[in-house]
Amino acid sequence: MNRPNSPASVRHDTTTAATATAATAGPVASARRLNLGVVAHVDAGKTSLTEALLHAGGAIERVGRVDDGTTQTDTLSLERQRGITIRSAVAAFAIDDVTVNLVDTPGHPDFIAEVDRSLVVLDGAVLVLSAVEGVQAQTIVLYRALRRLGIPVIFFVNKIDRTGAAPERVLEGIRNRLSAALVPLGHVCNPGTAAAEAAPCAWEDPVESERLTELLADHDEQLLEDWLVRDRPIGPRRLRAALGVLTRAAGVHPVLFGSARTGAGVRALIESVTELLPVAVGDDDAPAAAQVFKVERAGGQRVCTVRMRAGTLGVRDRVSLGGDRSATVTALEVFKPGGVMMCDRATAGEIARVRGLDSARIGDWIGCRTSATAAAAALPAPGFETRVVAHDPSRQGELHRALSELADVDPLIGLRPERGAARIRIYGEVQQEVLADTLEVEYGIDVDFRDTGVVCIERPSGTGSAALRMGDPGHPYHYTLAVTVEPAAPGTGVELVVAADRSTLPLHVYGNVEGYRVALLEYLHDPLAVGPHGWRVTDARITVTDSGYQPPAPQAAEVRRTTGLVVRQALRRAGTTVCEPIDRFALEAPTEDLSPVLALLARHGAVPDFHQAAGPLAVITGTLRKAEVNAVRGGLHGAARGEGVLDSTHDHYQPVRTTGGRRE
Repeated sequence: MNRPNSPASVRHDTTTAATATAATAGPVASARRLNLGVVAHVDAGKTSLTEALLHAGGAIERVGRVDDGTTQTDTLSLERQRGITIRSAVAAFAIDDVTVNLVDTPGHPDFIAEVDRSLVVLDGAVLVLSAVEGVQAQTIVLYRALRRLGIPVIFFVNKIDRTGAAPERVLEGIRNRLSAALVPLGHVCNPGTAAAEAAPCAWEDPVESERLTELLADHDEQLLEDWLVRDRPIGPRRLRAALGVLTRAAGVHPVLFGSARTGAGVRALIESVTELLPVAVGDDDAPAAAQVFKVERAGGQRVCTVRMRAGTLGVRDRVSLGGDRSATVTALEVFKPGGVMMCDRATAGEIARVRGLDSARIGDWIGCRTSATAAAAALPAPGFETRVVAHDPSRQGELHRALSELADVDPLIGLRPERGAARIRIYGEVQQEVLADTLEVEYGIDVDFRDTGVVCIERPSGTGSAALRMGDPGHPYHYTLAVTVEPAAPGTGVELVVAADRSTLPLHVYGNVEGYRVALLEYLHDPLAVGPHGWRVTDARITVTDSGYQPPAPQAAEVRRTTGLVVRQALRRAGTTVCEPIDRFALEAPTEDLSPVLALLARHGAVPDFHQAAGPLAVITGTLRKAEVNAVRGGLHGAARGEGVLDSTHDHYQPVRTTGGRRE
């Protein structure tokens, strides 16, 4: 096998920004592919490493710079202006017979949904850490997400040439905060200087061989038995094979060192990812199966980026989307070394941009869903919302159309029109700032954000009943309905009970009682979407106590409209309580900083229920109002001197503590 530093090992292609055209077929069936994620905390050098990998792989002639806005993967003007990755991007290079698709993902926590969407399509990942800052907050979040999905991980300690670089300290931080199952492949000479170099692993050296054998034997019983019991020599070939098996099973994590800026260690990283991570030959003859992990608009058309899991997807193919929709593929572009190529088909393992899937959404499966794929955890809905108002009131209609396009790309935005404004959901302030920049740069619309706050719910406070009968003044529909609304147990959602006499139900419209109940549950969506205080109503038990009609009436639309009127009236009579979201948190910080960290939590109303200070690290768990999470996360940097990590997930809702909570 040719190594990456040998001339024959890299296939060079000078096509970079321009789209190459290849009118005919894609790769041969025996092609091997690796979909590789590059993930990191902000400023660890993730995008710079991506550039270095593309250059070392021969896909680009010159390494772009984040500061200069010349990188291949940060193509949005806003990404280049801010020097951060906002949307996932794909680029490719080839090493021997392996095509590596590099997926560059955002590092800022406000874009964690974008990261999660990308992780599900990966075969393996390189988790980048700075040799100066080491393990940071988002590093831990990303590592845990990769572990949850069972994705093999290689650590790359970057920036070994920067002043203050301390590779051994970073290794210790990884062991303490991420995983003890590390296999360092080499060491650093002259760290923290311009002459820093990554010395490769000396597999033939007896001392080094003994060190590697000891590390791997902890995870390989056969290797342990041969080494200790049978006293057999463990050669380099056996050690490399064992390392590959354990890495692909996510049992151990190789650690490499280098500098994306100088290129130190980059070729060793390329060799490691193609040798140690799972490179698969796809089954082109299986039924087509692909995942949509990115949706964008180009030239007024929707373009879906998909990872082919199995089979072949061709132009003019009619495919199912998510099981209940279908579409026809009108064009395909496949990521190839050196650029994106127009192709007639995309095959298993490839990443492609597909046109024609106008109803596709992020997360949809095209064709058959494969059982072998790890299921991604459901993306958490944004916990905050804000009102977006155009500076120029006459452009509010244009703003709504622009936000509709952005929500089409990212449905988690949750656009809701309002009079003179629009309401959207967000993860945090940086996402809000980026959205403002997007609207200004791409649509020419200056906006303000107002009334930013957490997303609350309403629960019925008591019991309320209402009825509308045929012939009542102001009731224009030919249907009688009476309901009672009452509280249900927290977390149970909406329960609908049909207690009316069966003979009074319009079963000629719905077929049977269950059909009627299912239809009414759908009809409840609108009246419960906005309660008396403006929030979604949930944890409610709604009972249909009476129903009536005169044949041939009613039509389904009359039942739906009557349901909305009656339920809203019953809700007003029952009254509702506004409840705010409460997160369960886990906070890690150095033990010596425990006092200021506890003081920070107390200032923001956190309720700790457990804390443990064992060794250098303290762990605190408890509950915290979601409205205070960002403030605690912001204050944690100072309280824990940059070493604190806050992880929070939604836990429950509780009544708001003030008289506020009303939504316009």
